[in-house]
Amino acid sequence: MTVPAREVPAQNRLRGLTRRELTQSDPMLDWWHPVGYASDLATTPRQTVLLGRALVLWRDENGTARCLRDLCVHRGTALSLGEVQNGQITCPYHGWRFTGDGRCTSIPQLPADRPIPAGAAVPAFRCEERYGLIWVCLGEPRADIPDFPEWDDSGFRHAACPPYTWRTNAARMVENFTDFGHLGWLHDGLLGMRSDLVVPEHTVQRTGHELRYNLTMNVPSAGGVNDLQDAAGTMTNTYVLSLPHAIHLRSHYPDTGHSRVLFFAAQPVDEQTSIGYCYQSRDFDLEGDDQVYISFQETLAEQDRVVVESQRPEQLPMDIADELHLKFDRVAVEYRKALADHSPAARESQHRGWIS
Repeated sequence: MTVPAREVPAQNRLRGLTRRELTQSDPMLDWWHPVGYASDLATTPRQTVLLGRALVLWRDENGTARCLRDLCVHRGTALSLGEVQNGQITCPYHGWRFTGDGRCTSIPQLPADRPIPAGAAVPAFRCEERYGLIWVCLGEPRADIPDFPEWDDSGFRHAACPPYTWRTNAARMVENFTDFGHLGWLHDGLLGMRSDLVVPEHTVQRTGHELRYNLTMNVPSAGGVNDLQDAAGTMTNTYVLSLPHAIHLRSHYPDTGHSRVLFFAAQPVDEQTSIGYCYQSRDFDLEGDDQVYISFQETLAEQDRVVVESQRPEQLPMDIADELHLKFDRVAVEYRKALADHSPAARESQHRGWIS
């Protein structure tokens, strides 16, 4: 399925990765991040921005996804303005050609017998295709790409939602999935009801780079998206939050024995902009209209976007004393702790004001 990608804000488009930025310490560099749907990537170069760094993506002659810094080493031109020839990307300014590992193979301005300088190379980054998404890691991966176990299960049908571009930090985007208190209020009639707002008891466990938590709640049928026998019923949500910005949510309906799965991962474009990629998957209504489930998710996302974009500070606070937290916020608190554990600067304040 081809999903139209929303354009990265203009002020982010042409920022390259400098030599200083290549070596500076940033804990987010060492994770896999999604940068687009695989169906949108072809041999035509495409620019994306990850963690403030402009990157160029394309497929080589074998169809393998490739990722380089979107900046020619010669005169700083955006390689994404060029073209792909024999699987290699060609700079639009002088025709220099680079392989998927960043090595320069052609400088047309040099005599044929002149060797290509060793410094004529562009930084290349790890790039993988999984679950219909392109993932990039700019550093040394701390963990594998988050797991989506239903992807290869023939009993599930997967519907890819259009990318969601929000003016917010990626951690804010993901923390929204840890907030049970807003489900019945903000998503009344979809994920809960204003007549039933008490958050049920739940726990959260952290294992390595994952948080696992679950919650059983009463929900409306939402036009059949929630697979219930009646207009309302019970749904058990089982979450796996993979650091830093991915959620796997399996919603099980005891009445029917069916499940609906949400897989969500956010691309941190920069500190104020994020792009969310989301699948709505199900093991029921397999011949039904995917747009019903996509529209359901788009409605939820738009309700959330307005609120999340208004949150201040824009960066997720690591000092819990800056906000009031109650017991039903324990998952959000644990998420902030987990992020802080991977950020030396944030770790200094992480133990001030945590709830018990």
